Amino acid sequence: MNAFYERFYTSITISSSLVKRLSASSLAKYQLLPHCATHAKDLVIVVACNGAATVGQVGNEVARRLTKRFPNIVRMCCLSAVAAGSKVHLDIFRNARAVIAINGCLMKCTSNILKQRGIQVTYEAVVINEGVNKIPSLDFSDEEVEKIANKIVADFLHSLQINKSQTP
Repeated sequence: MNAFYERFYTSITISSSLVKRLSASSLAKYQLLPHCATHAKDLVIVVACNGAATVGQVGNEVARRLTKRFPNIVRMCCLSAVAAGSKVHLDIFRNARAVIAINGCLMKCTSNILKQRGIQVTYEAVVINEGVNKIPSLDFSDEEVEKIANKIVADFLHSLQINKSQTP
């Protein structure tokens, strides 16, 4: 089954020929990102908790916003694939310029999954430690997300001398 998953993942990767065939209007609604398997050495890979509580949803949204804010430097990647042992995804994390783990709560599931798979975390954030209450809700505030995203930028990304214009 794992070999099937690897072939499936490879087959759905957007190729340049597929992008050329897509109309400009259909591409205009998407922000295309560097393919993380191809550019991992140039990318800060970010992975987040996606738990069914406020802190998990905040973590996921922070990862999404960092990827959108720094699309050629920061790339969100799939924690579930890492937990499932996907070789493609494990290689992405192992080859990355740096790895950011955003945990929702003190269980630190995100960091623990990475460590169990032998992936070294470069920077770790814990949403609940930043004053966000863990509530069984999928709702969160924009202020909570921006507070954590800005902390990660200030504490870690600026140390890598990243700016929006950099490309892999």
